[in-house]
Amino acid sequence: MISSPLSIKRQRRRSMHITKVEAFPVAFPLDVPARDATGVWDSWNTVIVKITASDGTSGYGEIGPIHGGGIPIFTAMVDHKLKHIIMGEDPFNREGLYEKMLGRGTGSYALGQKGAVVTAVAGIDIALWDLTGKILKTSVWNLLGGKAVDKIPAYASGFFGKEGRPLTPQECADEAKSYADQGFKGVKMKVGFGRSEDLKNLEAVRKALGPEPGIMVDANQSYSYHDVLKIAGELAAFDLTFLEEPLPINDLDGMAALVQNVATPIAAGENYYTRYEFREIFSKRAVNIIQPDIIHAGGITETKKIASMASAANIPLAPHIHATVGVPASIHLLASCENTLAAEYITSGGSYKLRRELYGDCCIARDGYVPVPDEPGLGMRINEEIFEKYRPKGM
Repeated sequence: MISSPLSIKRQRRRSMHITKVEAFPVAFPLDVPARDATGVWDSWNTVIVKITASDGTSGYGEIGPIHGGGIPIFTAMVDHKLKHIIMGEDPFNREGLYEKMLGRGTGSYALGQKGAVVTAVAGIDIALWDLTGKILKTSVWNLLGGKAVDKIPAYASGFFGKEGRPLTPQECADEAKSYADQGFKGVKMKVGFGRSEDLKNLEAVRKALGPEPGIMVDANQSYSYHDVLKIAGELAAFDLTFLEEPLPINDLDGMAALVQNVATPIAAGENYYTRYEFREIFSKRAVNIIQPDIIHAGGITETKKIASMASAANIPLAPHIHATVGVPASIHLLASCENTLAAEYITSGGSYKLRRELYGDCCIARDGYVPVPDEPGLGMRINEEIFEKYRPKGM
């Protein structure tokens, strides 16, 4: 009996398995230190994950950014724990492998099911989506249910300070104007450096942009509840699109109170892990806009579920995106979601230069929009030479 082409493909699919899992630590040096209201960093650190299947196809994911150290820890999580769980497994079984890596009971006793281990699992999960898309010769957005939009509206995010210090009002105005000249219709700037300094910087940016472009501000958890109440009226005068992470992330009751009592929309999400933590955010109505980071939240598998939960709660999706491989992963996800609001787009702080070296022109913003790749997988062609070029010393 002669097998049909379809049956041959099915046989190959059934025999497909994972043959190699690799973690490549990367430390990209910055020309000048970057900062927000809570910290300073002089290199942009990440771990790129590569998974190879038995037919020789490879997919890539990312664990990052890793500010403040931790590269050896995440590399070890992959090399000494997670890769042994998925070696020999079917790469198409993404749901099952996600749950298997996180584990239950004794299987999760050492590393838990929150925090760093979720970030490490996400790097593998993203690589599996890239891999299976390439094997099937289709884009990840197609695997996620189809493309709702062809391009994603993006806002420029940056204002990471200069030589380790916060920007002056004039420097803020100059940076904002540069983004407007590139076609971005909105910008996100850092606040949390003191009431007077924050308001002066905001005034300079609004004056530079004029009344139409959107302004978003990120406090990086540096305000107290009463700080926000005191400054809320003055913030409202700038017609902000949202105020991001005004409070410590565990104060969901305080966040919910701000949603009820402050005119400026409240946004958060980058420092929460898995759909279970986001379930509490949604049940408390603690945000107006949700910002899961596709790497922190658990990868494409988990973040797609979080996006659906947000949709059911009528909450727009504007994920935190400060990554390399995580950028196309986020764009594919956003393309598949009906509640997409916008993509964060960073051209400073190290990640932009690194991803240009890593995969060239994929997902480069044009006139304020990020095009959605149509190539198989995530649409990247990875330059592996950077793995050795930016390998941290001693690793």
